[in-house]
Amino acid sequence: MARIARITRESFRVMGANRTRVFIMMLGMAVGVASLTLMICVSKGAYEEVMDIVNRQGPDLLQVRPGTDKHTGLPSGSRAVVSLLEEDVDAILQHIGNIRAISPVKDRKEVEVKHGDKFTLTRIFGITPVWSEIRDFGPSKGEFISEEDLSFAARVCIIGQTVKKNLFGDTDPIGQTIRIKDVPFTVKGELQWKGISSAGRDRDDRIVVPITAYTKRLFRDIYLTQIVITVADISNLDKTIEDVRSVLRERHKISAGEPDDFAMRTPQDLIDLAYSTTRSLINLLTGIAGVSLLVAGIVIMNIMLASVSARRNEIGIRRAIGAKKRDIISQFVMEGFLISMMGGLLGTMLGFGGSIILSYLKVAASRVTLLALAASIVSCSLIAVVFGIYPAKKAANQSPVDALRT
Repeated sequence: MARIARITRESFRVMGANRTRVFIMMLGMAVGVASLTLMICVSKGAYEEVMDIVNRQGPDLLQVRPGTDKHTGLPSGSRAVVSLLEEDVDAILQHIGNIRAISPVKDRKEVEVKHGDKFTLTRIFGITPVWSEIRDFGPSKGEFISEEDLSFAARVCIIGQTVKKNLFGDTDPIGQTIRIKDVPFTVKGELQWKGISSAGRDRDDRIVVPITAYTKRLFRDIYLTQIVITVADISNLDKTIEDVRSVLRERHKISAGEPDDFAMRTPQDLIDLAYSTTRSLINLLTGIAGVSLLVAGIVIMNIMLASVSARRNEIGIRRAIGAKKRDIISQFVMEGFLISMMGGLLGTMLGFGGSIILSYLKVAASRVTLLALAASIVSCSLIAVVFGIYPAKKAANQSPVDALRT
């Protein structure tokens, strides 16, 4: 221990006398570790968010969308496929017993909504009262849509937190009137805060209205965007999926051998979709982290090699007064280790800061995790050994006589 403490003190003394070189090496390491930390935090955030969604919604959720693609519910590049009707919902309820709750859904993106002199473009959903239970998306303030609102196609709405911020700021929106497509709607409540999705979408940038008001007062759409279902007995989920498929194929007059004109999605499909949408970002950050760490290691090795040449006289004196090769090697490896660890600590802090900023700006779901700190320590240690051992051996192999002559 005394030997390690002595080598550490000597390493700090040498580093203090070469601050510029140390800073450059630390900076290279910090960039690589920051990228590594950010990648881990983003992947951790995506995983936790998806699992949180699945846990909230439960494993009993089934979504039916128009189209044929399993993941999107629509053919690639198309938003015009239509196949689901409200009558399909009635047929599913009539013929399938393992249904706990079911709701038709319609929606439109980029709809202009105004309040006074303020306006925003948001997403409008037409739903039924049971939708909030199925999707775990009830009001945080005020009331949700009632059966009476549905029966009378009432011009009432529940707004998301982003819409509230854009139109009302800190003012209480309950009871206020907004205009959706220039049609007045009374704000009945505020939706719970949900944050950013794993796909980067703002789940608070939405307004929900009774599906009857959506159809009669706003868009006149007869086709559904989706049908959301929760099953009563999760053990019969697979059978229920097949039963729903059979009912819809019969109603849509799809012949045997022809593909479905709808797609069904389970919680497992949701997990797969979330992973696929975040994989590109994770791959990008992984590549940046790998290249940055490699460059950092090369920078550390080259600067340490330059340091060996600059410190030939010091090395010669130490060898002349009895220092062994292993002492010189230990000295240089310790210097590389300390510089790597300090750069790694700086990079971890930058990565954590970037993770917090990404979450705040709603660019991506991200979570600060100690796993990133552990990965930083391991990567810094490996780089210090792999890229520091060659300069250390070169310093140790210097001839004391030749070193003292320079």
